[in-house]
Amino acid sequence: MLPLVARGIMSLAARMAARNPRLGKNLISLYRGESFPQRNLAGFKDKAKFFKTTIPEIKKDTLSGQWFTPNLAHAKAYASGLFSNVQKIKVTPKELAAFYRYKDKINRRPVKYSVKKLLGLPDPPTHGVTTSPHHVVVPRYKLRNLPSTKNWLVQEKLKNMWRGIGGLLNR
Repeated sequence: MLPLVARGIMSLAARMAARNPRLGKNLISLYRGESFPQRNLAGFKDKAKFFKTTIPEIKKDTLSGQWFTPNLAHAKAYASGLFSNVQKIKVTPKELAAFYRYKDKINRRPVKYSVKKLLGLPDPPTHGVTTSPHHVVVPRYKLRNLPSTKNWLVQEKLKNMWRGIGGLLNR
C-alpha cells in the first residue's frame, strides 16, 4: 500500500512541477533597496519639466524600479530613510541569464530624453548600464509577474539610531 501512495505523491509532484516551472528549481534571490521618500524625485521633476513630459515617462526611460542586486548588503545601502524597505524576488538561473542579456540590449538603445537628441545632434547617448554581475535590470513585464516580498527596515533603523544615541550618552 505504501509504495502505491509514494508513487501517487511523486506523480502529483511531477505534474505540479510541469505546470509551474519555478517549483523544484534552485531559485536565486535578488534584492532591491527602496528609499522613502524617493531620493531622486526632484531630479525626475526637473527633467520632466525640461523635456516637457511626465514623471512616469522619465522613470521609464531611466529604468527606475528595475534595478536589483544578488547582494543583500548592497541593497540595504540603497535603502535610506526611516521608512525604507528591501524588495526581494526569486528567479531561476535561466531567468537571471536572460536579465543579463537584457542589460546588453539596453546598452544598445539610445536614451529617449537627452539634450543631444533634443537638439537633433548625431550619435545620441545610449544607456550606460554597467555590465557588472552585481547589478541586474529586470524587465517591467517580468516585475509584474514575479512574486515579491518586502522587508521594511524601520525596526532595524530605529535600533541603529538608539545605539548611536546610547553611544553619545555614554561618553
